[in-house]
Amino acid sequence: MKEIVLVCLLSLFILCQLMGAEEELYLAPLSKEELSQSQPPPVKQISNTKTGEMIQHGKYLVEAVALCAECHTPRDRNGQLIMDKWLQGSPLQWVEQSGQKEWASYAGSLVGLPEGWKESDMVQYLETGILPRGGYSRLPMPPYRMSHKDALAITLYLESLSEQNTNIKRDAFNKSESDLPPIEK
Repeated sequence: MKEIVLVCLLSLFILCQLMGAEEELYLAPLSKEELSQSQPPPVKQISNTKTGEMIQHGKYLVEAVALCAECHTPRDRNGQLIMDKWLQGSPLQWVEQSGQKEWASYAGSLVGLPEGWKESDMVQYLETGILPRGGYSRLPMPPYRMSHKDALAITLYLESLSEQNTNIKRDAFNKSESDLPPIEK
């Protein structure tokens, strides 16, 4: 029975591939309004060209391939990503609504590395899907099997976001009282 199901699934996959090979995929370009609403924060410029290229590659993978923001960035009431909270963690309300009790209901922050993780832990996690302490993340987080280059690029990009946030917080801390907005009572 399992063999029959496997053959059916394989046949369906091949059929879909053959049908898709003759059709072209057309994606309408985003409007100016959509583009302005969906821009993640810029990547910090790194003096080392090779590292800067890796960070840009990581940014591309996070934004356009793995689509990390879909779960790890909170949304407003209209369902739009809150760009000021880019990759800073978000409740997964759709998981709660689906009734998947075994699945994670919160996608943690991707800014920097998780507490206690080293760069090598994150790279290994993205290459194998295995957490540093063993085991796998709860669904809906996929157990990625990335190449070493891609895993390192994403790790460098996420670390660069942490440095940006630290600089923003440091700038806010160094402001004088007159620069701060009044406290509402």
